[in-house]
Amino acid sequence: MRIRIISAAVGIPVVMLAIWLGLPGVAVLSGVAGVVGGFELDRMIRPEGSRMGSVRLISLVAGPAILASMGAWKVSDGSLSGDLLPITLVIIFTLALLLRGTVTHGRSSSKRKVSDWVFWVFAAYVGLTLAHAPVLVELRMGRELILLAILTTFAIDSAALFVGVSIGRHRLAPKISPKKSWEGAIGGLLGGVIAAIVIDMAFDTQFATHTAGILGAVLGVVAIAGDLYESWIKRRADVKDSGTIIPGHGGILDRLDSVIPNLAVVYWAAIWSGT
Repeated sequence: MRIRIISAAVGIPVVMLAIWLGLPGVAVLSGVAGVVGGFELDRMIRPEGSRMGSVRLISLVAGPAILASMGAWKVSDGSLSGDLLPITLVIIFTLALLLRGTVTHGRSSSKRKVSDWVFWVFAAYVGLTLAHAPVLVELRMGRELILLAILTTFAIDSAALFVGVSIGRHRLAPKISPKKSWEGAIGGLLGGVIAAIVIDMAFDTQFATHTAGILGAVLGVVAIAGDLYESWIKRRADVKDSGTIIPGHGGILDRLDSVIPNLAVVYWAAIWSGT
């Protein structure tokens, strides 16, 4: 627990500084997270002692970082409007996945731990959700919106953990994450609703109260789904943590599993509501 607290004490100021710096800080942070996340995915899929191939290096390791960086580049130079960027990135990375599949079509390897296409799909997911961070911070009140996404997710995770430990009895997804319960999930949803309303009022992000409440519930569902998705990927790779870069917490993907999809949710909520 002491190591976890120290890690959090170091990590939280770094994230806050990046948000305060705006686009440059968030772009660097999302790019670094993409690189580290890509390497964690590579280590999950690659057997011990095997070498990283060129296709894997480009698409799996560099893919998330490239997508995240493109989010900053395209918005900063004004060549693409923020509301079209994620759609464009979906097309680009889908083509990259098709290229990867073509290059490796028909090949088989005894070194592959599992059917590895799921890892490339997860890499695309990580990159695309991270790409929303630099786009989100460039919106009006972008800093506040990123904090809304992060703090609400933190409240969801905390409420789910507290309720799950206290009264959790019915397993939510026992084959994927045995410790999660339906009671904890409901507690997380309620925590998300309350947190989103309170944070919206505190930051004056101009969501209507009922909209903030609905947004909090959606963030709760997406946070739980993101957590389960990353847990499923780890199950496929037969690992406990995605990495060891954060002492006491595991890997970067372990810390971002609930946050990164919620960045996309808050971005689109702001776009669609005209906030």
